[in-house]
Amino acid sequence: MNTKRLVSIAVFTALIIVGGLISVPIPFTQVQLSFQTLFVLMAGLVLGARDGALAVLIYIVMGLLGVPVFTSGGGIAYVLMPSFGYLIGFPVGAFLAGKVCARGKEPTRARAFASALIGMIPVYIIGMAYQVLILYYYTGLDFAAAVGGLPAVLVLGVKDAVLLGVVAAIYPAIMRALRSIGHSVKNDNGKKISRAK
Repeated sequence: MNTKRLVSIAVFTALIIVGGLISVPIPFTQVQLSFQTLFVLMAGLVLGARDGALAVLIYIVMGLLGVPVFTSGGGIAYVLMPSFGYLIGFPVGAFLAGKVCARGKEPTRARAFASALIGMIPVYIIGMAYQVLILYYYTGLDFAAAVGGLPAVLVLGVKDAVLLGVVAAIYPAIMRALRSIGHSVKNDNGKKISRAK
């Protein structure tokens, strides 16, 4: 692994950490505006499937080792938190988004948005399933109560989809900026990605 790849992975790991620690409440709603899912999927789009997933895995390992990078701190006990399922889904989502985006010769705005949306699906499926299991089996809530919180999660999914639309709009500029500062952005086949339109 060369220095450019290491730096790129480290940068996205840092962005994922920052995205999870910054949370802005949306007025008149109970929804928090967080950028973590956005940076996770962007890692897959920009770095490719393998490096994007690796950036997320480094973040998760850091948190489980006790570094307070998770929203509520860190440590191995975090696996018993209902929200840990979304962390499990993050590397899967980053890998899938990067894999789908790399299938095309030109990463257009539409392809970037569609790839990110596809990558978001396993994040929410794994996250919601894990949340229900922890609430039901570990915290002792009855099944109806455990499932009752899922509609609020779907609202967050809509929020993330809107944010991904914004990122897809500026995706070509992001890729051009990376090239201009000397980063060689490649897909998983080792081919250079052509300029997005």
